[in-house]
Amino acid sequence: MEVEKLAKSSPLAAIRAARRLEVLAVQSAYWPARDARRDADLGQAAAALGLDERGARALLARYGRWSPYH
Repeated sequence: MEVEKLAKSSPLAAIRAARRLEVLAVQSAYWPARDARRDADLGQAAAALGLDERGARALLARYGRWSPYH
């Protein structure tokens, strides 16, 4: 991965790149997370995301900006 290569020469630049990826993921996944919550059950979401149901719930909640406890 390019971020790992960058980390060898400039750790702070690698962190900045990783942060930018994180921000883009959060911005671009809002509506898909909301749609997935509506259209798929938690088991389907977990399988598609390669997570257990708890992890899928947490990820969808983070991207969809809702509480995972509801």
